[in-house]
Amino acid sequence: MKAISKAVIFPLFLLLSFPLFYFVYKFGDPEPLAHDYFQYYWLYKEFDSDKVIAPHNMRLVGAFFVYLFYKLNLFYETVSAFDKYQDWGFLKQVYFNALLFNYLSVAATCVVLFQILQRKFQSVLLSFNGTLLYLLGFGTLFYELMPGTDAFSVFLFSLSLYCYLEKRYVIILLLVLLIFQREYILIVFSTLALMDLYKRKHRYFFMVFVVSTLCFVIYYVLRKTVFYTPHLDHQASPGHFWNSMIQPDFAFGMYFKQLVLTLNVFFIYLGVLIYKKWNTLSIDGFSFFKLIVLFVQINIISYLAGHGTNCGRYFYMVLPMLIYMLVKEVYPLVGTEIQELRAKNQDAQ
Repeated sequence: MKAISKAVIFPLFLLLSFPLFYFVYKFGDPEPLAHDYFQYYWLYKEFDSDKVIAPHNMRLVGAFFVYLFYKLNLFYETVSAFDKYQDWGFLKQVYFNALLFNYLSVAATCVVLFQILQRKFQSVLLSFNGTLLYLLGFGTLFYELMPGTDAFSVFLFSLSLYCYLEKRYVIILLLVLLIFQREYILIVFSTLALMDLYKRKHRYFFMVFVVSTLCFVIYYVLRKTVFYTPHLDHQASPGHFWNSMIQPDFAFGMYFKQLVLTLNVFFIYLGVLIYKKWNTLSIDGFSFFKLIVLFVQINIISYLAGHGTNCGRYFYMVLPMLIYMLVKEVYPLVGTEIQELRAKNQDAQ
């Protein structure tokens, strides 16, 4: 990919995602869509974890940048749906700073995902279209651009995925950061590394498995000690997990409705697999197996920990990996055409 193309890719995705950012700022209501914002508020405004319940009080990395934006006095005033919450004592500027940081995180995730696809498949068209799937996905608007912490978590996941695919050891630093951003991603990489270790027997996967598992243990200890609060402690309680199994209390109807809404890209992936099998074309069965394992895993975690309808939201955090797997399946269908076009361009030059 030419250097000038790399230079414009971040501004390009900033422009493409700006309408979503502005729409959320004008019309987004955090209470029904991202009510955790009112917990993160005290991290964003004062970076005070003592006023925030666990596990929200451990989402410190992204929250620090929002706090920094607030201290820099970044703000754009306009009439918005958030105005009613100012009467409750919540500053609109803090809300704007959270949205602004998430907007930048979404654009940065687009850049990383584009680079992953471009590096693996050497196709600007496929890489751009694959990245658009992330930008237009259900959760990007309703979860990541809202004033929570998901956008930066997905950005860290995409960076970690890039390092993982390239077998780069800087992933260790990213996994450590995830202790203070999103523990679920540690579970994801621990699971992926264990499966890849079994399949490929490479020491890099063993290292990722050990580090991600150790980081999750550190997170759990910190949540039970330094960052402990009694509220929501059941989400990290083995006793609650057991009670969830023997005395199920779960709204399965609402759960499935919410889950299906977030799976638009997943359905595209399944559609491509069905098309290829129907036409007796080979598929990457191991990648599909890994994705299904992660899907089943987050469903079990959500059920046992009482996360309710948030399962789809958590699974959306691995969307960059899903898109990578999707493009990997699509590439053989269009790869010949891409190679022929590239050869014609070279001949013309």
